[in-house]
Amino acid sequence: MPNSAVTASGPGISGVTGVLQGMASRVLEAIALPGGLLVALAIVAAVVVGRDVRRRDPVRRFTRQQRREGMARAAGQCEMEAGFRRRCSRPAEHGDHFYPWSKGGSTSLQNFVAACARCNRAKGARIPSPGQQERIQERRRNYVLPGGSVGVGERQPL
Repeated sequence: MPNSAVTASGPGISGVTGVLQGMASRVLEAIALPGGLLVALAIVAAVVVGRDVRRRDPVRRFTRQQRREGMARAAGQCEMEAGFRRRCSRPAEHGDHFYPWSKGGSTSLQNFVAACARCNRAKGARIPSPGQQERIQERRRNYVLPGGSVGVGERQPL
């Protein structure tokens, strides 16, 4: 049998690096667009949060006078909704921001709503729907003295 030289039949070193470079460039191309969008969204979110922080009322707690007036307006009963869109029957224990302070709600009597502990925890920092706002205003017409404010919810301007 004649002596035959063993030769590499596959691509050489330079061929392997070329394939790896091609794969890396394709991965970078696939990541570039979503990564750029992600960075842009992060910048927009930072700007929105920054503007919302400026919107916050510098005073978070209601004054004693506001609490007294708000609780008297509600006759000591929770103003939040229970089942079937009716008024909660529990006694009010908390003075809550109807439009959450953390979302720009003002610390004013108009934004004050008397709430029991259960309703206050259930609402959390969520923004109530416009329908819920209308229903509370409609219920307030039944127990607020004539000439009294039935409006609910107030947000700080930018």
